[in-house]
Amino acid sequence: MLLELRNVTKVFARRGKAPVRAVDDVSLSIEEGSTFGLVGESGSGKSTLARMIPRLIEPTSGEIVFEGRNLLHLNEQQMNAAREGIQIVFQNPYSSLNPRMTVRQLVGEPLLVHRKAAGAVLDRRVLEMMELVGLKPEYANRFPHEFSGGQRQRIGIARALILHPKLLILDEPTSALDVSVQAQVLNLLIDLQQKLGLTYLLITHDLGVVHYLCDRAALLYLGTVVENGTLNQVFHQPQHPYTQALLRDVPSADPDQHMLDNVSLESDIFSAHWSGKGCRFAPRCPAVQVGACATLEPPLVPVVEGHQVACHLVHPRLEMNG
Repeated sequence: MLLELRNVTKVFARRGKAPVRAVDDVSLSIEEGSTFGLVGESGSGKSTLARMIPRLIEPTSGEIVFEGRNLLHLNEQQMNAAREGIQIVFQNPYSSLNPRMTVRQLVGEPLLVHRKAAGAVLDRRVLEMMELVGLKPEYANRFPHEFSGGQRQRIGIARALILHPKLLILDEPTSALDVSVQAQVLNLLIDLQQKLGLTYLLITHDLGVVHYLCDRAALLYLGTVVENGTLNQVFHQPQHPYTQALLRDVPSADPDQHMLDNVSLESDIFSAHWSGKGCRFAPRCPAVQVGACATLEPPLVPVVEGHQVACHLVHPRLEMNG
């Protein structure tokens, strides 16, 4: 495995209020060369989890193992070196690029920060990377405001790739773009992965993008994983009501795909208050049952090989098959 998260937790302290467990005991494994989708609504904790991997946010507990090393055991100098292999493409290309820097400066900045190149060598590397992502060399001295959203995201991708990372964290990379531009950027990411052998961790709320790009996916709800499986398992054999409800909103040309029309989310993640006991999804769950759903938090357990679900409704099936 290229990356393993083991029981990763992040608790934010709040003055005068109870602490918030933004990420709670999350374990995931990502194979080299694959694309793993981490899916959830706004407020689910997925971006916090993504930023803990390169330690832009420090975890409260757990292990983050990248290429066999626990990143939480590294000192500052060692962690800076490890970050060369882990880069992020941020969500909003309009705010993630410094408006006072040219494309040449933006794309080349990581080489300067990590002291990998300067002068003519840096310029050559920048132009090579621009060409790789579909940007013309004459754009090198232009500023971000002179580009469209899709072009700005290409600049962000070039900046992330110039250190030749093994893992690219894509934090909602197309959500701020028009639909037609989204497709261009997704196709670019697929092409780059094939050319460079990249591994992607895709952070998104859009299951349609997951279906197009990913090999595996995990559903995150209030900081914890509720379902984790291959693309086929998640899309065609969804077990958790949360997964089923999100899939209901994915457009499909086949009307038979919407077998779950009775499963929907009537409230949002912020208005459906979880008391801290029982299943986190119970306040919104259309299939909630009296008893265990209200009192016991379901563990993430295997349904079949490679497919895990945290739902009391799945447990009886396991007992019957056991």
